[in-house]
Amino acid sequence: MGSVSSSWHTLDALIRGEVEITGVLGVDESQAERISDYRSLRELATAAGVPFQSFVKVSEPPVETFLEAHRPDLLWVIGLSQLVPQRLVKLARVGGVGFHPTMLPEGRGRAPIAWTILRGARAAVNFFFLTDEPDAGDIIVQREVPVLPDDYSEDLIHRMSPVSTEVVLELAPRIRAGDLPRIPQDHSKATYYPKRTPADGLIDWGASTDQVYRLVRAAGRPYPGAFTHHDQRKLTVWRARPADPGETSPSAAPGCVMRPDDAKGVLVATGDGALWLTEVEVEGGGTAADFLEIGARLS
Repeated sequence: MGSVSSSWHTLDALIRGEVEITGVLGVDESQAERISDYRSLRELATAAGVPFQSFVKVSEPPVETFLEAHRPDLLWVIGLSQLVPQRLVKLARVGGVGFHPTMLPEGRGRAPIAWTILRGARAAVNFFFLTDEPDAGDIIVQREVPVLPDDYSEDLIHRMSPVSTEVVLELAPRIRAGDLPRIPQDHSKATYYPKRTPADGLIDWGASTDQVYRLVRAAGRPYPGAFTHHDQRKLTVWRARPADPGETSPSAAPGCVMRPDDAKGVLVATGDGALWLTEVEVEGGGTAADFLEIGARLS
């Protein structure tokens, strides 16, 4: 059951590992624009000859009917932002398996990829047993994934995909044998990430260059993007890079456009330096270098 790239890669690895799949539940394609990193499972399931059922809400009656009809040993809930009711998890004889990309028990909760980049935290591929408390069940496997200094969210997601595949392929014999490991989490060390919304992408130009750069990288694709405003138009900043020390000016106020450059982008002052905005989407069209003049203030 799932809706994003991690769902697809897990299903693909289970199929390649010759694990018997009794059925696949995927969020319907009509919801693609509402889900960051959306990926349909329909085509992969159909190609493998596996029964498929789409849904919008996991609480819909057809979801329960499908699970009752196909009665899995394990219900793999991978990359689904909706909480699955325990009555559905209990339809699986052994239980449910979840996925989370942090070093559990650290970083339980929402928007883990974005928070990992924002906080400079560690990342990992985790498969674990589902419990009433999100991300708190016994770990089946945890494998750390490196986070590089200039990673954007999409970079980290792409780096995790082959690791997820590798892990599931290694687990496949134990899945088939019904012999999955269970490593309890140390709940005393648990930390939690709160929910993020598109509004959290608003740039505070008074923050440090590092903080603004982290926000651009964390909120970027496949998420809604970091953004700012000028002249009542929204500018979404998809890519950026910190300016070199010789390119900054201590007299420039935060948010002030210091230099538009057709080749480099737009240089904007931050609380302690400056940031080159190298890929900007201007609401209504046009380029940032043409739209923003020296001295323009972003807010």
